[in-house]
Amino acid sequence: MRQKKKIRILMVEDHPLYRVGLRMALSYSGLDCVVKAEAENVSQAEKYIQEYPGEIDLILLDYYLPDGTGLDVLKTSKQACPKVKVLLVSGEDENPNLLILMKAGLNGFTSKDVTPQGLATIIKSVFMGEDVFDKEPFNAQKDDNKTDALTEREIEIIRLCALGRTPKQVADELFISIRTVESHKYKIFQKIGCGTTTEMVNYAFLNGLV
Repeated sequence: MRQKKKIRILMVEDHPLYRVGLRMALSYSGLDCVVKAEAENVSQAEKYIQEYPGEIDLILLDYYLPDGTGLDVLKTSKQACPKVKVLLVSGEDENPNLLILMKAGLNGFTSKDVTPQGLATIIKSVFMGEDVFDKEPFNAQKDDNKTDALTEREIEIIRLCALGRTPKQVADELFISIRTVESHKYKIFQKIGCGTTTEMVNYAFLNGLV
């Protein structure tokens, strides 16, 4: 299927040099596109999306931003302009929760080491309606050995936390004390190598525990 119009892009990236690099990559790729605007944080991106929802076709999105994450921008874009496509471009040292992002409507993912031609191909595919995801992050982040080390009670606590339960709610549902819940969480953190409840929940989604 042929591309019928120039792709209008909103670039959301907090590193100025990488924004320049993305512009150069797009210009060298031969893709028929134009970068309509750039945003270096969530608030700038949301402001543009809300003020000019009809001016963009695709959002090139970084995940970690100074005032939030790409998930915030994704949710805003899907509310303000549902037809706009969103492509996450993430660094190898980043760990975005792709499953949560996909559930929120993410249309594609690629790493920052993609070639200009590769990026152009992915952008065009996403723009034309195809969801394009690099499956390597799922495989790299999944760790069956760590999961096997978890007890049934620990997995139960992880699942409840993933559902948004507070420590008190978890304690009430399992008929245990809040101190016991926190003790289980501490052991879970040690086993899977995380330091916060959010990281634990991310791990649960990425490893199929939820």
